[in-house]
Order: sequence, then C-alpha cells, then structure tokens
Amino acid sequence: MTDITVVGAGGEYMESVVVVEWHKKLGDMVSEGDLVVTVETAKAATEIEAPASGVLSEIRAEPGVEIDVGGVLGVIGNEAASSDKTTSDDAAHATSAPQEPTEPARSEPAEPPVTSSGRRIVASPLARRVAAQRGIDLSGISPTSPSGRIRLRDVEAQGGRSTSAGPTAAPATPPPTAAGPLSADSGSLNLTVRGKGIQGDIVFLHGFGGDGPSWQPLLSALGNEYRAILVDLPAHGKSAPHDGPVSVDAIAASVAETLETAGIGAFHLVAHSLGGAVALALSGIGRLDILSLTLLAPAGLGPEIDGDFISGYSRAERVESLKPWLDRLFADPTLVTPAFVAATMGARQDAALRHAQAKLGDAVFPNGTQTGDLTTQLTTNQFPQKIVWGREDRIIPMRHAMRATGMVGLHLLEATGHMPHIEKPAVVAQLIRQNIKSSI
Repeated sequence: MTDITVVGAGGEYMESVVVVEWHKKLGDMVSEGDLVVTVETAKAATEIEAPASGVLSEIRAEPGVEIDVGGVLGVIGNEAASSDKTTSDDAAHATSAPQEPTEPARSEPAEPPVTSSGRRIVASPLARRVAAQRGIDLSGISPTSPSGRIRLRDVEAQGGRSTSAGPTAAPATPPPTAAGPLSADSGSLNLTVRGKGIQGDIVFLHGFGGDGPSWQPLLSALGNEYRAILVDLPAHGKSAPHDGPVSVDAIAASVAETLETAGIGAFHLVAHSLGGAVALALSGIGRLDILSLTLLAPAGLGPEIDGDFISGYSRAERVESLKPWLDRLFADPTLVTPAFVAATMGARQDAALRHAQAKLGDAVFPNGTQTGDLTTQLTTNQFPQKIVWGREDRIIPMRHAMRATGMVGLHLLEATGHMPHIEKPAVVAQLIRQNIKSSI
C-alpha cells in the first residue's frame, strides 16, 4: 500500500489544499508518474502524480474537500490486494460528504495581524470583508478550518447569517423561460444564451478569433448549474465590426451597452485572452454588477504577445495555412485534429470577417505588443478574482501572471497552453465554481 499525499504543494507557508479533480477512478490501474489528482493551493493548481504503480484502492478526499499538507488523499494498493477489497468499503470513502465550499485561494498579507495573546489572525479575503461590513472583530473568532484560517462560515457563526455579503452579492437575474439568441435589439453585439441554470448567470468573453460556440468544452464541464451568456466580441461570430476607432476600452463599452440593453443583472464573468483585457476594462466602468471574475490567460497584464499568431491566424484562408497557427494554441498537438481545423476554418469562410479581425488585431495589438496595462484594475476590483494560466502558453507569456496585483488567486496548469478551458475543462470548471461560491 502506498499513500498519495500532499507534500509541500504550495510552498513552506502553505498549510492546506483543496482537492479540485481526480483524474483516476476507484479501481483504475495507475503507473508510477501518472497524473492522479489536482489540488488547489493559494498560489496555483498543483497536479499530483502517482508515487507507485498499482490500483487506486481508496479516495479519502473528494473534490471540494480541504486537507492539510501532509495528509493522505488516497491509497494505491497492489493489484491482487485491491481485487479482494469490497466495493462497499471503497464507496464509503468515495461518498464521504464534502466540506463547505472554500473561498478562493489567495495570498494572505505578509504580516498578518495578531491578537492580544500573540495569535496570528489569518482569514480569507471574503471573511475579512464580511467581518468589516458587520463590525465583527476577527480576533474574537475561533477558526474551524484545520489550517487555522478564518473563513466565511466562522464569521457567519459569530455574527448571524445575513442574506448577502455586501453589494457584490446581489441575487442574479432569474433566467428567462427560453434559451437561445437574444433579440436583435439587445445591443450592438450578438448574445447567445445556453441553459436555464438556477445558480445565476455567467457572462463569457472569448479570445481573439473565437466566438460563443468556442466555449462548448467548458460549458459541458460546468453542466447546467448556471445560465451561460455568450458574447460575440466585435468582428467575431455574429457581431459586426466595431463602429469607430478600435480599442479595448471601446470594446468594453460595447459589451456594457449590450448587457445593459439585454437586461442582464448581477453576473459572474469568465474571460479568455483578449476577452480578459476587455473584462478588466469592463470592471473599471463601474456600472455593471459583477459578482466574480475568472481570467483565463488574459491579455492586459503585460506588453508581450505573439504578434505573428495574431497576423497569421486572422489572415489564413485555407486549412493548410490555418493549422500551424492553431498548433501554437495548445500544449498537446493531438488536440488539433483535422475535424477541429476544418470546423475552425468553416467558421471563418467570410473574407470580410477575417479582414475585420485583422484590422482589430492591428489596432489592439500593434506591432505584436499590447497597448494597455490593466494590472492595477485587479487591485480596484472588490469581488473574488482568479487567474488561470497554462505554463506552456506560447501566445501570451505565463510570466505576466506574476504581475497580478491585489487579492487574486493564481492557478498555473502544467502541460497546458493558451487554451486552458479546452485543454483542461474539468479543472477550469471547478476553479470557476469555487470562485463563484466565494462571492456568496
């Protein structure tokens, strides 16, 4: 028997992790070095490999469960011993009730305050915000978390449960009775609605060259918990080119107008690449009720970008010329299948659309650079924020993530390129859920 443990996943100051996803099922054969489970630390999502070969005989921490560093996540047994183990015993471990969803993992202040007795006060950002709103002294709260971190549940127990956690926790607009494209008078941009989720609305902003349908792998992983509102940015999908000078701020203004005209109330925001820069600019407008923000390999945090990709992708007219640019998007080239290339090219047959995208790319990313720095907006935003980035991103350097300011959860995914929502949809979906739940 060999334990699967969490050892130093988040560095010497990390006390606990949260299980994000198991990549193997009970009873599966695993080889030493196989990816078996992903956990979340305050700094990143960390993938844990099998320490030995055998059969995954026990899962002791289900997704959503917090466990101390050094704790046992699961057990690998030899094949013979595992075949004799009863399924009921396995099921007992597999169905153990997950703990209350955790707030987003974020770095604590370098010098946490201390109580009169000298005990450090370590609390989640959400717990601090709610405690401040209710006038609750954190020094008088005894944390229930094994890590010693004060969470929202501890504040609620101290000060009584409230119907909201401040202005950013306003209830989402109820979903409509029917899903599908919104009417033409919804605003200047095309919106498509997927699902009738009762947990609220998520607005999705795609990257350069994408469109609403490009979110499908992530939507499948998220399920039907939320109503997905897919925005086609100017010169993308079914949206016309922007009327007037093109800039990130101008695109953000169009998105704001469209959402307001469509009557979209409080919502969670998920954005990729160019959409990430637009999302940061959108949050700075201040007139929309954004509950949480999840950024996937966002633009807007540094000057570098692969200008050759922007130019080559937007101008490719044939499958043969498009495929090399699609290869740059992924860490795993096998994801760029002939069917994927053909479908992407099929959505780009309109020469006017390709021309408009090339013009947009030249305006927003002139000479292969990013024109604006939106890093400080992360400090201004008052809602939960996560950044998810692939370590093998060849379009926008992953090092830009290190420039993030404010209270931001950073998750760096191994063996992942510029498209984490397509390459690791289950992991990204779990991180989005955690970020959303932290806003409640």
